Amino acid sequence: MVQPNYSGVVVSRQALETVGYAGPVAVFDAEECARILSGLRAEAGEPKTWFKGWAASSPAFHRVATDPRILALVEPTLGADIVLWGASLIVKAESEVHPFHTDVESMTPAGGFVTVWIGLEHTDRSSGLKFVPGSHRYGVTLQELNHRAGLRREQSTDETTLAAARQHDAEARIVQPEVHDGGALVFDGRVWHGSHNKTKAVRTALLLQYARADRPVRIPKGFSWPIEFHQRRKPPVVVVAGRGQPAVNRIVRAPRLSRAVSNGVYPLPAARLRPDESFVSFQHFQGRTPQLGDIESHSSLLAPGASPHPLHRHIEEEILVVVSGTAELHAADDAAGSSNAERVRMGPGDFAYYPEGAHHTLSNAGETPLLYTMLKWVNHGWPADRRAGARAFVRAGEAIRTAAPGIGAPIWQLRTRWLRRLNAHVSLLAPGEGYAPHADHYDVAIVLVAGSVETLGRQVSAPALFYHPAKAEHGIRATGTEPARYLVFELEGRSGLLADLARLQHRLANRRRD
Repeated sequence: MVQPNYSGVVVSRQALETVGYAGPVAVFDAEECARILSGLRAEAGEPKTWFKGWAASSPAFHRVATDPRILALVEPTLGADIVLWGASLIVKAESEVHPFHTDVESMTPAGGFVTVWIGLEHTDRSSGLKFVPGSHRYGVTLQELNHRAGLRREQSTDETTLAAARQHDAEARIVQPEVHDGGALVFDGRVWHGSHNKTKAVRTALLLQYARADRPVRIPKGFSWPIEFHQRRKPPVVVVAGRGQPAVNRIVRAPRLSRAVSNGVYPLPAARLRPDESFVSFQHFQGRTPQLGDIESHSSLLAPGASPHPLHRHIEEEILVVVSGTAELHAADDAAGSSNAERVRMGPGDFAYYPEGAHHTLSNAGETPLLYTMLKWVNHGWPADRRAGARAFVRAGEAIRTAAPGIGAPIWQLRTRWLRRLNAHVSLLAPGEGYAPHADHYDVAIVLVAGSVETLGRQVSAPALFYHPAKAEHGIRATGTEPARYLVFELEGRSGLLADLARLQHRLANRRRD
């Protein structure tokens, strides 16, 4: 099966345990690197608490760090419950040397820390990272050995590093992988590593640092040996998979987007791919609404036989709607797909719901490009809800095709982790029929499957997505000669006194952890 935008390299736990690093893994293409770098550079101000605190401060850093292609590299080693504790841009000028070292925050002999280093600009073998394979198993940091030998940081060289390594392994060597922009190097937090930018340009890389949720992360008071750590001042960490452990780390919610989602009309792309394309994606919007702390929507095109990523999971809930083509949706209770696995074929108008933490992916099971659109949302701060529903595959296509004239024939409803109510219904409007502008107290997403309508002052033909945040006026009227058929999702968050109480409890809990 083709897996575009994913190299197919599996960073296994065994590989990191044996040599301490893996890769490079091709993750981003040149266009993605440029877009990511532009977004990261646009961040203003200072990160929370310390210089690696962009993990908890920046939606742009958080978006990259939770990309399924990145999480797939760390999950085999770290398991189901993962926190992101460090994120930063590493900029090295021409000829700049970063001496070999161990990241002191992750030097604990017990392990449980994994770092992902991604070259974004002017990256090649002469500017990328160097490693001492197996050094994570020495049980000692290079900083400590240099301190014992009386070597200052600026006196540490490749030669002195190799001499120190050979005290533990007579066959020790230095390896510098052939890495380029968009390539990721994944390494154990204890391994000795460094760099020397020998290019004639400034090299920029992204550093993302993850840990098992049961591993305490602390801020060093300095970087000279012996290392001391702040005991009361803890770095903010963000849960990126599974559950965090507030008793171990200072858990904070993911950085909240400052922009609000407004009433929007989003025509979906034509189901066409260039001969050299197997997967393309188009973002429609991302932001907050009166009901949701963060919601994102995009549509994607997938070539026959292709899959966008391996089984993955995330903290957001998700609705995936098949617009055209044939999808095979894959779901399971684990990343290997061995527990409670399902493979479900779905056609136009059918949709799937995945709760927080559900492992899922899809493939194009047809002979033409597959077009699908997605909604992903989260409401940070809500307590767990035992009444939340499980994953679901809803055959809405037939209901849409056979719907009687009228508005709002219900087909599915669920209480979810982040929503008090998630409801789906189908509608059919004869030409000229519709309803006048009004405002709902919940968010409304509409997928126009067939026909043409007038909405928000625009004439729109299928396929298209409309999104109306709570309290935003919207109406619709069918135009043209054929009926308009559409699928509606109502997303109702918790509101009123209960919502305010949940937010207050979340803030108080964070203050106690501070």
